[in-house]
Amino acid sequence: MQILEAYCEELGEVVDIYAAQRAYFAQPAGRRRRFTFRCSDPACRVARNPLVSGVGYDKLAEEGEKFRQIHFRAPPDHPHLDSCVWVRDEARREADTEAGGTRRERAKATNVIDVFAPRHADQPVAPAAADQGGAMVALAPADGDADGPPRARTGQSRTGLLEKFIDCWAQFEGEALKEQVVTIEGERLSYRQAVTQVRFIAPSTNGRRIVYGGARISLWPADRPKRVYLNFLDECEQFNEHEGSRKLTLDLPLARIEAYPGGGLLQSRLTEGRSGKNYVRVFAWGRIVDNGAKPGWRLELESLDNLVVKVIARAGA
Repeated sequence: MQILEAYCEELGEVVDIYAAQRAYFAQPAGRRRRFTFRCSDPACRVARNPLVSGVGYDKLAEEGEKFRQIHFRAPPDHPHLDSCVWVRDEARREADTEAGGTRRERAKATNVIDVFAPRHADQPVAPAAADQGGAMVALAPADGDADGPPRARTGQSRTGLLEKFIDCWAQFEGEALKEQVVTIEGERLSYRQAVTQVRFIAPSTNGRRIVYGGARISLWPADRPKRVYLNFLDECEQFNEHEGSRKLTLDLPLARIEAYPGGGLLQSRLTEGRSGKNYVRVFAWGRIVDNGAKPGWRLELESLDNLVVKVIARAGA
């Protein structure tokens, strides 16, 4: 049974799996504890309080290039009410399948993302969260309306969180990437068109595609870092040289990361990515601009929600 949101006992609210992941990594390193989840449907929780499992949200490194989709799972020995929103949603999907015949397997634990709506500003950490320091605190939802009441959903086709789209995109291969379509800021693109390697981004598609590629992580200054640099391995081959270089860099102040609701997760991934046991893939929605007086090009991001750093375990590491 597909479950898209669950009630977290430690946070005291209904969250999606990406908000749960952020909250987990907001805990101090070395003292992180997995959460206990229950059904998000209030009536179901009162009557049966069924356990819900969170899968993969506490892991940093991917096992391969086909990224896992973190998700909630309903253990078979914890039944829900027949009137539970997730039971009814499952019944509707089964009825649709029977009526329409066989259909392609959907990406795990989510409907396929049809609309990616990039965010245009960072969401600050809630004041309560900042005051709590290392304590367990609830974070703003990773997706959806942060000011609205928790609600059960019967599908996720739209997201403003790039990672949610990338986790979905990674489930498709070959011809399926050409067939599946996403709308980004009014432009309808195939999944293959939407996510483009650095070397294929052209001035005409700059700021209109998700850029991705391998990268090396460096900190500056080394003794007391204030900035992190993600230096892409590929160059902007479709661009002219700037000050004698086509290299692409993403430059982020650590203060910006620390003020970001997903900062704990991002910093943990950056640390893991520099461990030598892993390599890094970076996905970003932004605009490539010249690097001023410095050689090469720089990627500008309006929101850190438009950045994904995937840490992938090296074979045999």
